[in-house]
Amino acid sequence: MHVTFGLNLDARQGPSPQSSFNTPVVGRLGFLSLLETYLGLAKPEVAAAQRVAVYMGHLQRHDNGTRFYSASMKVDSVGTAVKLLSWRDEWLLGGWLGTAQASHPVRLQELAMVETTASGMPPGEATRLLLVEQALKATGYNPITSVSLVDPLEDFPLLWRRVLSCLPDVQASPAVPHGEGALRALQEKAVLVMSGQGPPSKMSPIADGSVRLVRTLSFSTAEHWLGAHAVAHPADRLVLAENHGDSLDTTLVATGGVNCGFENPSQLRPALQALGLALEMCWAPLDVGRLVDFLTHPVGPFSRRARATLAKAVAEQPGIGGAAWVEAKNKIAADKDGAALVVEIEFWLESERWPRHQGAPLDALLARADKLKEAMRRRLSGDPSIAATFAPAHRQCAAVFDSLSELSRQGVNTLLPRQIEQLVAHATPTGASNPGAVSQVGCMRSANTAAACIEPADEVIWWMPSTPMLVQQLPWSSAEVQALKELGVELRDPVKQLSALAMQWLRPLLAARKRFVMVLPPPGREVHPVRQLLQQLIPDFEAQALDLDAACSSQFLGSLTAQVKPLPFPQVQRHIQLPAPLKLSRNPQSYTALNELFNAPALFALKRIARLNPTSILAVEEDNRLLGILAHRVFEKLFAHADALTWTNQQAKDWFRAQADELLRTEGAVLLMQGAGISLQRFQMTCDGAICSLLDHLRAAKAVRVQTEAEFDGVLGPVPLTGKVDLLVELPDNMVVALDMKWRGDNHYARMLREGGHLQLALYSSLVEQKTGTAPAALGFFILESGALFVSHPGFFPQAQFTPPPEGVTVAALLDRAKATWSWRTGQFAAGQIEVVPKGPSEDYNGPEGTLPVKGPSQWDRDYLVLLGGWE
Repeated sequence: MHVTFGLNLDARQGPSPQSSFNTPVVGRLGFLSLLETYLGLAKPEVAAAQRVAVYMGHLQRHDNGTRFYSASMKVDSVGTAVKLLSWRDEWLLGGWLGTAQASHPVRLQELAMVETTASGMPPGEATRLLLVEQALKATGYNPITSVSLVDPLEDFPLLWRRVLSCLPDVQASPAVPHGEGALRALQEKAVLVMSGQGPPSKMSPIADGSVRLVRTLSFSTAEHWLGAHAVAHPADRLVLAENHGDSLDTTLVATGGVNCGFENPSQLRPALQALGLALEMCWAPLDVGRLVDFLTHPVGPFSRRARATLAKAVAEQPGIGGAAWVEAKNKIAADKDGAALVVEIEFWLESERWPRHQGAPLDALLARADKLKEAMRRRLSGDPSIAATFAPAHRQCAAVFDSLSELSRQGVNTLLPRQIEQLVAHATPTGASNPGAVSQVGCMRSANTAAACIEPADEVIWWMPSTPMLVQQLPWSSAEVQALKELGVELRDPVKQLSALAMQWLRPLLAARKRFVMVLPPPGREVHPVRQLLQQLIPDFEAQALDLDAACSSQFLGSLTAQVKPLPFPQVQRHIQLPAPLKLSRNPQSYTALNELFNAPALFALKRIARLNPTSILAVEEDNRLLGILAHRVFEKLFAHADALTWTNQQAKDWFRAQADELLRTEGAVLLMQGAGISLQRFQMTCDGAICSLLDHLRAAKAVRVQTEAEFDGVLGPVPLTGKVDLLVELPDNMVVALDMKWRGDNHYARMLREGGHLQLALYSSLVEQKTGTAPAALGFFILESGALFVSHPGFFPQAQFTPPPEGVTVAALLDRAKATWSWRTGQFAAGQIEVVPKGPSEDYNGPEGTLPVKGPSQWDRDYLVLLGGWE
């Protein structure tokens, strides 16, 4: 077996241009696993999170409060363990034996003290290499006949060099120029410059097109160009995409090409988000946004359908335990397996929560990790593509469960949110790949790191080179570095590492036989060092760049691109003419529906007749609408008490403060979240003031009874009508007053009364009269935020602001105009005509004499307005 081995070849993608057998190309982890397999040392992989948890226990065991890491452990125990474990692993790779001398710096001595009990740590790379070295020396036999190193031997850590010394025929095979003509001259010059053997002087211009710079203003343009270029010019082509390779694959497939297989590992894959969201449900106060994420996420611990049902309830009433939540649970319970689902809901969402600053009990976290692990395991037995999606999530849950179990063995009782987040992150440190990102037959050769470009290709395309990963400096003092050297530890040399990295950057250039193309990212990105080198070596390199945005409409036209004739947006017609009459539903109409019909009939047709609905985006936001709904609920609960009108203001405020927490927890939990303190205080102060103000008005009016959300049915001429009156106040002598509550808008609603635009109140007055036989003596608006009361008639509320409508604008007059408007609009519909009214319409859009003025559509209906031609 011949092995090609390099420091970064674990990231190699392929495919290789040559067929071969028993000649693996591997990086450090791949080669180590290969050796362990042949030597009988292979074991199940230990997750990074578990190693961190174990090492954290050893650090705490030796922590007497005065160690150099003591203060850090108190603030961030997991992060401290991660950092110190990385130091330990790097030292062990350099040959550290876990010892220190009394004269050595304190940090080295204290980590050596920790090492006295850490010998049983789950093995890392260094421990595994030591076992491989021992086995190679003991057995002598292995199937490897030769090893080709793509990196210099001195660039490998000490333990790797010791293992390589046990293998036969280990030879270095550095990258060499493969080009021809001017391209080869550039490659040779670049090697001399990067290795420090020559100055970066200008070469002769390269006019044969073998080196090309391509620029564009957008990723999309470049991706479409490459797809067209690959089809028009077939070649042995290698694409290096260190970033944005998955986006390139998507465009290639969409334009008829094939996947290269860029994986783009990420911790944000849906299956890997499930555990973090599930554990987020442990904390109080509940984060309603995360609750909605948990319920709407494609992956979860129980039925997605059940979670979607609960999500709609939370969007309606942000909280757990309210009327909408209970109704949703009952609906779920009535379905198949409903009882089991209710048990899951109670476990995940209705069980105890813990304050973030105190942490959650380890037993509760273990139970949740175990249940989610089992849920992921059940999904692994189905379709292979589904299993590929959920396998990383199952490994993540198993790693976190093992880490929590280790912490439990160490006697840890609680964990803070930050510690849990870090354990989850380290359970899958590299994230998960897209299971659909596989190389397809006929794809271009690809690589996602410059160091993996070890095989030549006729054309090499370096895709969007930008900010490179640079070498990290040593985190230890010069005294500590010297002490480690005295102990025989060989630490990495950042200067040599940077030189080696520079040579790795050259590999894509050196691999090109006939053509090297660098496709630049859009403007604003950092300039890659290789681009800077080419600027120094090639005269007018940037000036000769191919501008894709300009070339698409010039030199590529007819070959790679086609001219698309621009089309203007269609003109919006005032009327939509249908070939047949438009029939209206006979269901009772609400004020909202009538308002849409009168002011925006096209909007009414889309919503009420065509029944088109915009895409539903479940979200919970703290806005005036939510605050108004919650305030309405406060007054519903207040006047549910028969004696509420006899309470003093202080009694009413005390009642509200006692009831507020339960109301907010079940219907307005967004106000209890961290960072919502100002909004919560604003809501409480507004409700306090509104309760006192309304009670003052009611006492002054000698109110007898208050009905909330009083529902009435009736007619408006031939139209069946329904509505709910927010507050129906009963006064002495069998008089009533109908009030509508608004969160804010004193000037707006006062002006509405003054100008006679209070159709909603007029309709409510008609409904009350039809049902009770007596019309309300007055109508008005109560503004919650200011506590102001605006009424249409004097003499009933002494402290209210009398805001009379214009002379002649009575309830009867408004109803007559509404009937006329109904007849006008329904007449248009009967003729198959739908009027499209713009926002802020002119008087030309008003109807015949005696109808209501047309105000146009609401700004909240933007989705529908776009359908009707609102392109701007």
